[in-house]
Amino acid sequence: MSFHTQEIFSIFHPTGILEKLEGEAIINRIAPVEECQPGDLVFIDKKEYLDYIAKGKPSAVVCSKEFWDKLKEINIPALFLSPNVGLAHALLKQKYGDRNWYDTSEWGQIHPSAVVHESVKIPSSCIIGPGVVIGRNCKLGEKVIIQANSVLEENVTIGDETKIMPLVFIGKDTEIGKRVYIHSGTCIGNEGFGFAPDDKKVYHRIPQTGKVIIEDDVRIGSNCCIDRAAYSETRIKKGTKMDNMIHIAHNVQVGENCIFVAQTGIAGSTKIGNRVILSGQTGVLDHLNVADDGIFLVRAGITQDVDKPGIYAGLPLMPFPDYMKYSAVARKLVELRADIKKLEKAIQEKK
Repeated sequence: MSFHTQEIFSIFHPTGILEKLEGEAIINRIAPVEECQPGDLVFIDKKEYLDYIAKGKPSAVVCSKEFWDKLKEINIPALFLSPNVGLAHALLKQKYGDRNWYDTSEWGQIHPSAVVHESVKIPSSCIIGPGVVIGRNCKLGEKVIIQANSVLEENVTIGDETKIMPLVFIGKDTEIGKRVYIHSGTCIGNEGFGFAPDDKKVYHRIPQTGKVIIEDDVRIGSNCCIDRAAYSETRIKKGTKMDNMIHIAHNVQVGENCIFVAQTGIAGSTKIGNRVILSGQTGVLDHLNVADDGIFLVRAGITQDVDKPGIYAGLPLMPFPDYMKYSAVARKLVELRADIKKLEKAIQEKK
């Protein structure tokens, strides 16, 4: 597949993601800058990439103002100026370098092994893979893709252009919005972890009769678990992106445009604000409130409410500058202990 730089500019200039085009070229692929060659389109946001471009001579480069003059000296056939090179990379690759999600040449549009309840009407724009099970009264929007061996229990709603990868389980009554990506092995809407002990410490199951709501433009990675609520709802608001192996417990409320990195866990009934970033292996206790715009690093342990935005780290949780000071001192504790013992010994000898 080839495309012209002028075509790219005509599509993305009105959005503001490309401000200027100088020169022209035919593009054969979007490539990593380290492997670039003629016919390629690449993106540059670091000065160390200039040597790769000078050597590989790609046909087009998307860059910021910082590198514009230097790239002109290298005589690249076509240069795009962008105010946000990372965002340009994402949007141009979605348009020109993504997989063809709607290719039906492998299995056809609806595989004959799929089991679809008679109450379900599948729009003609949907693709249903081998072994898919779709339960009673499910509703699918336009251009939904459900890949091999995924299961939708009854009364599940799926919005337009949502893509469900192989081996995904979606429990009854779950509501999923538009343009959601759900990756393999993920379980949404299974029972939350709710038990009550009797006087002999025998635990008895509390039925979880609520549901899960996933809003538009959410991305859920592989092997994640999002549990249904005990009574009302577990909700993931629009634009939130989850890495692999994330656990969201029952009744949790997650705000808009959050980022959760691998092995993060959020306990029941906690409310996470908007634009919160939880880095890898962050843990959040139950029934807490976390303010908007918090960033949590270094296996952060959130054990109490976080009322203010900021950067936090560690357990016990502390502002990141304090954590760095604490870590610097902690690395010297063995030496400090030895020095204190020497001082104590010297004091005793002088008595």
